[in-house]
Amino acid sequence: MPTHHLLILAIIVVFVIAFIITMIILNASAKSMIDANTKLVENHNLLLELNKEQVREIEVQMKELDQQNRKLEQQKDELEQQKGELEEQKGMIEILQKQQEELAEHLSHDTTDDITLMKQHAQEQQEYLENTADMTDEQLWSWVDWQMDKTKLFSDSKLTLKTMANALGLTQKRLGGLFKNHPKYSTLSEYINEKRFVYACQLLRDEPNWTIEAVGTKAGYGGRRTFQTEVKRRLGLTPSQYRHSLRLGVAPKRK
Repeated sequence: MPTHHLLILAIIVVFVIAFIITMIILNASAKSMIDANTKLVENHNLLLELNKEQVREIEVQMKELDQQNRKLEQQKDELEQQKGELEEQKGMIEILQKQQEELAEHLSHDTTDDITLMKQHAQEQQEYLENTADMTDEQLWSWVDWQMDKTKLFSDSKLTLKTMANALGLTQKRLGGLFKNHPKYSTLSEYINEKRFVYACQLLRDEPNWTIEAVGTKAGYGGRRTFQTEVKRRLGLTPSQYRHSLRLGVAPKRK
């Protein structure tokens, strides 16, 4: 065989051997990479399982916290209810103490018959106060209206639902419910304005020497102009004109 043919054959053999060695190296590298990726995937899956377990634990903890929050809200509502009941009882006690003070004051001045009547009256009011929780709205409203006429709470120009409830020994919720369900007065303002107007007309009739401003202040109006506007709206007359009509024996009708 010629020398150049042998050289070519040798070169081909060298290239084949080099190719085979290269393929072996590449296969080994590929296998190493596959093994490494497989390990990474296994580690990743392990982390996912750990995360899932942590998520489940967090969900359980959140459910427990939610249950605890609901229990706390329930306890809060119960405490608010107890607080309202205590405030109502406190108001009842204050009213009873005030009535007892009035009774003690009258005891030193009134006759035996008057004293007996006042004792009966105080006993009746005590029974009312002790049973307000069991009263129907109609019964409680009658008692509230009687107390307003007796104590003239409406004459306080700054009277609010809260101060009125405290003075009567009731909770704001109970008192507010009376106005919400009342067929005539849907708000405290309507009721108070009516009480002030009726009382002011009574004073205009019974206290002819009082000034208009004094009558308005006594009835609970914040100022002379407010008083005049209210009387004018209801009667079509100013307080002075209304008082004059009473002197003439002419009673104007309400609008």
